[in-house]
Amino acid sequence: MALCLIVEDDPREGNQLRLTLGSEGHEAMIADDGQSAMAMATQFKPELVLLDLGLPDVQGMSLIPEILKLSPLTRIIVLSGADCVRTVVAALRAGARHYLLKPWDRDELLLIVDREARAVNLAETTTRDGASFCFWGAYPSMVALKAYLERLASSPLTPVLIQGETGSGKEVLARELHRLTRPGGAFVAVNCAAIPSELLESELFGHERGAFTGADSRRRGVVELARDGTLFLDEVAELPPNLQSKLLRFLETRSFKRLGDEQELNVACRIVAATHQDLSMRQADGRFRQDLYYRLAVVCLTIPPLRLRRADLLSLAHLIVTQIANAIGKAPKPLSPRAEEIITNYEWPGNIRELKNRLERAMVLSANQQIQPEDLDLADTSSSGPTMDQDSDGPEQILNNLREYGWNISKAARKMGVPRHWLRYRISKLAIERPAGLRRN
Repeated sequence: MALCLIVEDDPREGNQLRLTLGSEGHEAMIADDGQSAMAMATQFKPELVLLDLGLPDVQGMSLIPEILKLSPLTRIIVLSGADCVRTVVAALRAGARHYLLKPWDRDELLLIVDREARAVNLAETTTRDGASFCFWGAYPSMVALKAYLERLASSPLTPVLIQGETGSGKEVLARELHRLTRPGGAFVAVNCAAIPSELLESELFGHERGAFTGADSRRRGVVELARDGTLFLDEVAELPPNLQSKLLRFLETRSFKRLGDEQELNVACRIVAATHQDLSMRQADGRFRQDLYYRLAVVCLTIPPLRLRRADLLSLAHLIVTQIANAIGKAPKPLSPRAEEIITNYEWPGNIRELKNRLERAMVLSANQQIQPEDLDLADTSSSGPTMDQDSDGPEQILNNLREYGWNISKAARKMGVPRHWLRYRISKLAIERPAGLRRN
C-alpha cells in the first residue's frame, strides 16, 4: 500500500479522496494549499500525490517539478475540472503521470493508484542498495560502457554524448550515470524532438510573466530544475540553430537568461545529450554546430544495438518479464523453448524498447502457461524463410509487395513473412511514401 498526499483546497473533496484511498488500505494525508503541500512532501516523501491545480496560494502546476525534485520516484496524479488539451499537455510535460477530470470515477482512480503504487515499489526495489538501472550482460562493449560510467561518476560536470539506435536504452544509461554520480540535484529529461521549436526555448530556460502571449506566470525551465543534478537532452540533433548557440553559451559559462528577463542565472549541472542521428553528417550540411558538438562530446559513449548482443538476449528477456509481472501484479510466465529461440534469432530493429513491447504484450494477452511464439507476434527468423535482416528487404522489394496488395500493410506483411509493426518500421525508416488517395490501414 502507498503513502498518498492529497493536495486539495475543497475539504469535502479532500475527505472523499482520503476515504476512497483508505478503503483500499492506502494511507492518505491532506494539504489544502501549496505551502503545506511542499512542507508535507519534504517531510514525508509520499509515493503518490493527488494534485488539484486550483489552489488558493499557488498554481498547482508549479508544484509538479518541485515535488519531483524533492522525490524523483513520486508519482503525481492531477485531478482537475479543467477539460483543456493545453492544460493536460502542460501537466504531463511537467512530470504528472495521469490527468483525471472531476468528478472522478472511483474505480478508475483506484486502478490508477494501485498501478502507480506498484510501479513506485518496483522502482525503489530496483534502485535500493545501489542496484543498477542497467542490464549490462557480458558483451564487451557493454562491459566497457560500465567501466566508463564508473570513472565519469567522479567528474559530476563533465558533458557526455550518448549515441545509439532508437530504443537502445540511451536514457537508461544516462540515469545510471546520474545514480553513480549521486549528485545533490534531480535527473531532468527533455525530448528536443517532441516539443515545438517555438516552445523549446521556454522549456529549456524558462520565462518571466508576460514574456509572450499566454505566459501568465514565471516558469522555471529544465536547466534550472536540473541544478546540481543531470539534464538529459534526448534527440539533441533536433535543436534549432538559435537554441544550439544558446546551449553552447550555457555549456561554456554555466549561465543563461529566462525569456523576458535581463538577469543572468548561474546553474551547475551535468549535460547528457543523446541522439540516434549521425552528428558528423549534420555538421557537414550545416544543421548542427561543430563547436557545440565538441562541447557536448567531451566523452562520447555508443550503445551497441540489441542484435549484436545475442548472448545476453535471453537473460535480458527473463529480467524484463519479471519486471513487467511485478508492475501488473501477475506471476511471471516462463518463456517456452521455441519462444526463446525466436527471441534469440530475431533482429530487434526497435532494440530494447521493442523487446519490452513484445514481452508486455505476451504477459498481458497470453492464455498459455508459458509464453509461446504466437504471444510475441514476431516472425520466426530461425527458419530458412524470410528474415528481418536490415538489408534483406530493400525499398524496391517492399514497395512491390505494397503495390501488389494495394498498400494493405497486413497482407503485404503476411506475404513477406514479417510482423506488421516491423513492416511499418521499415516503411518509415526507408522513407517510402504512400501514394496520394490511398487510405491508411
